Amino acid sequence: MDGPGLADALVKAVGIVLLPGKALVSILCYVIGLGAAFVGLLRLMRSSEQGARGQSGTGTVATFLLSAVFLAFPEVVSAFGVTLFGAGGRAEGAGASLAYAGGNAPQYDLLLWAVFKVVEFVGLFWFLKGWFVLRDSADERNGATAGKACAHILGGVCAWHILWVIDRVQSTLGIAPLRISEGAWT
Repeated sequence: MDGPGLADALVKAVGIVLLPGKALVSILCYVIGLGAAFVGLLRLMRSSEQGARGQSGTGTVATFLLSAVFLAFPEVVSAFGVTLFGAGGRAEGAGASLAYAGGNAPQYDLLLWAVFKVVEFVGLFWFLKGWFVLRDSADERNGATAGKACAHILGGVCAWHILWVIDRVQSTLGIAPLRISEGAWT
C-alpha cells in the first residue's frame, strides 16, 4: 500500500460518501415509512369495495408493519441486534486489525475499517429489502416467501454486526487472524 491506490480510494470514499450517507438513509426510511402508511390506508379504504388482497388482509397488515419498521428504522435494527447478539453485539466504535500485519498495521487497519463499513451499509439495505419481501410474501407476489424475507432480514442484521459475527466465529474455531477491539475507530 505504497502511494495512492485502490485501498486509499476505498478509505476516502467510505469517509466521504458512506458515513454521511447514513443520515440520508434515515431520512429516506422515514419518507418510505410515511409512504407505506399512506398506501396501507388506501388499501384499507379499497378493501371495503374490492376485498383485501392476500389471505384475510395480510398484505394490508404487512404494509402497516413495513411502515412501522421504516418509521422506527434505527431502533428496529438495534432491537434485532440486541435480540440476536446480546447487549454487546455492536459497538459503534468497534474495529479490527490484522494479527500478522507487521509494520503496515495502521494502513491495513484503515482498509479493514472501510471494508467493514461497506459490509455494514450493504447489510442495512438487505435488512430493509427483507421487509419488502415479507410484504410481497403476504400479497403472494413476485415469488416472495416468508423464508426469503427472513433470510434477508437475518443476513442484513448479521452483516450490520459483522465484527461481532467474525469475533464469535474466530472464538468458536480457536483462530485469530483478526483482532476485534471495542472503541478502536469512530
